[in-house]
Amino acid sequence: MKKPKSKKQKRKSTKIEIRSGKPETRSYKSTRLEVRKSADGSMQLTGTAIVFGSESQDLGGFVEICSYEAVQKSLKRNSDVFMLWQHDSSQPLARVKTGTLELSLNRNGLDFTATLPSSPLGQNAFQAIKDGTVDSVSFGFTIEPDGGDEWVLQGDSVVRILRDINVGEISPVTWAAYLTPHVDVRSCPASLRSKLKRSNDDVEDDPELDADEDDSEEDRCDCDCPECLDGDCSECSDSDCDDPDCYDEERCPNQLRQAHLQLLLRRLRS
Repeated sequence: MKKPKSKKQKRKSTKIEIRSGKPETRSYKSTRLEVRKSADGSMQLTGTAIVFGSESQDLGGFVEICSYEAVQKSLKRNSDVFMLWQHDSSQPLARVKTGTLELSLNRNGLDFTATLPSSPLGQNAFQAIKDGTVDSVSFGFTIEPDGGDEWVLQGDSVVRILRDINVGEISPVTWAAYLTPHVDVRSCPASLRSKLKRSNDDVEDDPELDADEDDSEEDRCDCDCPECLDGDCSECSDSDCDDPDCYDEERCPNQLRQAHLQLLLRRLRS
């Protein structure tokens, strides 16, 4: 029998923690990501980090649009943005404060010019972009808690408009097409949440996302079987599961059934 599983620990993020909200990232295939060597031999990278008014791909039941004002507010609060390689804070490429990263805000988007370091990291990044192996740009940000985003229903589509964000870093990245593995939907109105297709990580990272639903973290077990990951712990398929939040008369170990029954009774009485 496996040892009792401890509460899952959240994975450590390599992204820089910036102001309020949860860190999120957005990536898209850039139409203008170029590298060149200047007369003095320095390596420069130019491109567009954020495109305004452009719809993202589906992010789990909704699309997203970043407004000009959202980034304008961010740069007024803090213009010291980093450029990282693949969102990894241990691999910085440039920074506004050091003069190696210049940002240019216009109505179409946020453009940048970065002077890459002469280190192996900078040389490898230069070559990967030059060869076209890396052809995308991403930005890491958080949402301001009061009015940072707006959720609207357009036809049958849910649209999230970024109104006030904090941009902490931009990154050349491998994956393109404005895809994201990091989405924070806590601010979505309850009336629209039913239209969102949340992943298990969304619920796991935010126990208050839908506190009144059965799949909140408070009612979830720590089992990693497909059924439990889908939030259906009553259909746990792990024969070695010893989590008291799981219960299945046929598959759970005999010595744990009593504990499971007691748990169910407590829930019925509450």
